[in-house]
Amino acid sequence: MPHRNPALEILLLGILFLSAAAHAADNRGQNSDPGEVGPYAIGHTSEVFVNPNASNRPVSVNIFYPVDPRSVDSSTPEAQYPLDIFENQLPVTTSTQWEQFGYEHAYEAPKPSHDGPFPLVIFSTGWTGNYWAYIYIGTRLASRGYVVAILEHYSDWNWAWIPGTGEDVTIYNRPRDVSAAITELLRRNRTQGDLLLGTMDPRRIAMSGHSLGGYTAFALTGGDNNVCDELWGVLFQGDSLPYPAYTCVPTLPDRRIKAIVTLDGWSPLLHFGELSRVDVPSLVLGETVDALTTWEGYFDWTGLPDMNARSHAAIHREDSYRVDIDGINHSSLAASMCDGTRIMFQLGVLSAMTGGDGSQADLDSFLNSFWCSTTLPRKDAREVITKYMIAFLDLYLGRTDADRGLDRWILTPGYALTHTPTVQFFDSEDCHATLPDDSYFRYRPYQVSNECDVAQKDPTGWFASPSSSASSNDATPMILAPDPAPSGPFRPLKKPYVPLAKPY
Repeated sequence: MPHRNPALEILLLGILFLSAAAHAADNRGQNSDPGEVGPYAIGHTSEVFVNPNASNRPVSVNIFYPVDPRSVDSSTPEAQYPLDIFENQLPVTTSTQWEQFGYEHAYEAPKPSHDGPFPLVIFSTGWTGNYWAYIYIGTRLASRGYVVAILEHYSDWNWAWIPGTGEDVTIYNRPRDVSAAITELLRRNRTQGDLLLGTMDPRRIAMSGHSLGGYTAFALTGGDNNVCDELWGVLFQGDSLPYPAYTCVPTLPDRRIKAIVTLDGWSPLLHFGELSRVDVPSLVLGETVDALTTWEGYFDWTGLPDMNARSHAAIHREDSYRVDIDGINHSSLAASMCDGTRIMFQLGVLSAMTGGDGSQADLDSFLNSFWCSTTLPRKDAREVITKYMIAFLDLYLGRTDADRGLDRWILTPGYALTHTPTVQFFDSEDCHATLPDDSYFRYRPYQVSNECDVAQKDPTGWFASPSSSASSNDATPMILAPDPAPSGPFRPLKKPYVPLAKPY
């Protein structure tokens, strides 16, 4: 690729932006900017199913979808967000409780907009993450004309009363949960009388995910040759070798997924060559190299600062982008988590989350911790994350009322330089540096710099050979066999989740 001229690029793209703005009247007027709340009201519904193709493993989805504003009013029930979606050990929160922290109002199960079918975005949480830590993505994208299904993965150390599994079992389960959820959602999409009938376009499905959810997006578009060859779980999560034998299988791509957005996607679980097989448009979004360097100091694992650049360099497509956000950390991408913690304090259940005494001091300690204390305020982080997600998804999922000129302009280094100073944008990792050999790759650590770094494609210690990481004598698996697109029926859990009788 020829050497770029940033000044010329900014000038030319500025002309493109002005030309696109002249045609903005054909769209939805003041709602054309993906950084703003969209023209739709927001509907919400939540489901937990069991997948009979996976030993009846529970699969949960919280679904946000577009609603015509004129079809709802003050009598329409507000959205209900369960805190513990699997076991019902905690109360159900309401849209109003979240709105105090700047979230959009949402309604519970209103009739979807007639403007569908809409693109479907399926989201996988970070490890131990609750779906409600990503409510900001569901509400904002639904207002912009997307159906968003946020998974919370069972046995993921979500709560102390739900038995957890080792990381290797988790990364085996994750892609299979996502594919099962897509199958179930598309079944509902064509079922007469279903709330979601006709809301989703099966040709326009994207996947997004944070951390382990980002790994899942990579694996479902490029594949994972052998789930059990990663060593992160042994080095840092207390797992031990050999891993369960049933995890030592490939994860196959799910061809229904047409684009991905990863939030600090956990690429150390995949070889560089596996990442290079990602064959759909991608937005690799997350921390800066400097912020990831502090993770390397914490874990002392060579290569972690290069994590997002490594993914982007491996994918190496013209429709692949990397967005580094200054002033955040890994947990900032679960940008609703700390607000959810404040709501739990208000409900009197904080101690169940933190193991503390539920006092104001306990809450303050958590909010001032690494998890919640960042240079970029949480509300600003939510805005910039969703802005770039929506611009990317508008462009590659073909939302009909999107301002394509504006979306293309946002997805440039020039826009970041002039409009979003917290963002460093990369459309290529091409730069000039000598590689020791072909086991290294080049990447650009900073947008406005001629610096070019090199790093190992697969750093020493990241992966094990299959023979050292599995045993045929291990315990019975939780999931019987890989099934990227299960076709069997789904059955609702026998125990419904309802608000607890005890007042909070």
